[in-house]
Amino acid sequence: MSRIITTILFLLVTTFAFTQKVTIDGYVFEKYNRGFLNDVIVTVLDKSEVLVAEGRSDIDGHFTIEVPAGKAYFIDFSKKIFKNKRENISTVGKNAGEAMYLKTEMERQPGYLLEVTLAEKRIAEEIPVDAINGARIEIYNHTTKKMEMVIDSAKTPVFSITLQQGNEYTILVRRKDFYNKRLHANVNINGCYLCMDGFGTVNPGVVSNLTSAENNMLGTLIANVGMERIDTNRNIVIQNIYYSSNSADLWTEAKQELDKVITLLKNNPSLVVELGSHTDSRGSDAANKTLSQLRAQNAVNYILTSPWIEQSRLKAKGYGESKLVNECEDGTPCNDEKHQRNRRTELKIIGFTNDPYQDKSLLEIIHQEELIEFVNKGEGEKEYKAPQPETTPNNNTIDNSEFRQVPSKDITLPEVINKKNTSPSVSTPTTGDIINSKQVQTVDNQANKPIATGDVKVSLKPIGEYSGYKVELFRATTALSAEDPDLKMIAYEVSSDIFFDKLKTGETAYTVGYFQNWGETERFLEKVIAKYPKAKIVDYFKGKRLGE
Repeated sequence: MSRIITTILFLLVTTFAFTQKVTIDGYVFEKYNRGFLNDVIVTVLDKSEVLVAEGRSDIDGHFTIEVPAGKAYFIDFSKKIFKNKRENISTVGKNAGEAMYLKTEMERQPGYLLEVTLAEKRIAEEIPVDAINGARIEIYNHTTKKMEMVIDSAKTPVFSITLQQGNEYTILVRRKDFYNKRLHANVNINGCYLCMDGFGTVNPGVVSNLTSAENNMLGTLIANVGMERIDTNRNIVIQNIYYSSNSADLWTEAKQELDKVITLLKNNPSLVVELGSHTDSRGSDAANKTLSQLRAQNAVNYILTSPWIEQSRLKAKGYGESKLVNECEDGTPCNDEKHQRNRRTELKIIGFTNDPYQDKSLLEIIHQEELIEFVNKGEGEKEYKAPQPETTPNNNTIDNSEFRQVPSKDITLPEVINKKNTSPSVSTPTTGDIINSKQVQTVDNQANKPIATGDVKVSLKPIGEYSGYKVELFRATTALSAEDPDLKMIAYEVSSDIFFDKLKTGETAYTVGYFQNWGETERFLEKVIAKYPKAKIVDYFKGKRLGE
């Protein structure tokens, strides 16, 4: 009896001890005293790695967590773009209500922390501008070919990312009623230690960051990015699109400015614009009208050398001398510099067309653009490696919303890919999962036995000029006939339409499907991969394999 009483007392004392709470009162700061860290996840685990308590640091880096007394613990600290930190703590010998004080430093991962604030672009000093919330923000890493960030609707106008050594990034910002904004950043690539395009003013400057960072491995950049509102009532003067007197030839500087127009139209594929050209007042009205029309058409023709812009999105219009920007009318003495201000080209939005990128992710947009470049460079005989369709953003990215997995959405080739060649012929896709509904009279369901082939018909076809996705089920060292049992099995289980593709290795690949988007193809692959473990997705353009 005494032994039982002793055991019960021990359990009661132990239970009482562990229900007594000790407060961990701590601060988290960045190494080298760079300041306190907010939003650090603080996790307390027992020595068996079982969760005991969890907290988060505030704007001052402060956190408090209560844990049971009389035990040893691990305490873990984690924050995006910082290295995880683990420390040991013990509450053995601590009394109920007693506090333990803790200061923890965390080390940032190598790279440049870029903090971007979005605001409406200022078009005049007297017009106030507001910060922009609700933007769709996506960041793609060209080096790893993976997405770094996807925010469908940002809760604040600020987002951050760490730019790492040897990596190239594209940032796409989209917001309704504003021009799409595409930004580029390179870190130590091709002799450029830190190159940023499209950001405007970046503070502090690159030199300041390099001289203050340890071994040029760390730094902080702050950028204010102006988003320009789409205004159909305002003409945009294309700077430096000037011409020599009585000439329609484009200057070199003019072509450089028109390259910016190409970028604008490429990033905003729904815009339909007019390029309006103007002359000075010298010469007759009729001659100036003809000259300005020729100048506008030359600007349009230059833009159309880009594979990204369709002719239907551009209109050339010559205004002659009807819209002068200064006092230099007929009979008014002006020097050539003043006359040259009137010899200009302006861009005006005159309409909108369907946006082929509206429902596409940045990953899919880049895939499509790389494919177009690939084709226009005449590299159709080479293999094209597409970006990975699905990925989870890595741990080096900060945002102010929840991360989500990048979806698989439709990737549809534009009607005209190569203006110098013919348009690709795109086969009409089937609907559903292309599972053949044909009934078979007799089937042996035992494993590893062939089916009865009485009513099963195989439609064996060459790839031809097909463009889109197919699922390759298997390869054979010799060509198979339509009576082959393996093909009969595919016709029964998957689809009666089977395509063969003669490979450079001498093998013949057998594929199925008429898919025009990656997501549908991937879902189908998941259904057949158990039966055909070597099955994979193949991307075709005009009968050529563009990726493996």
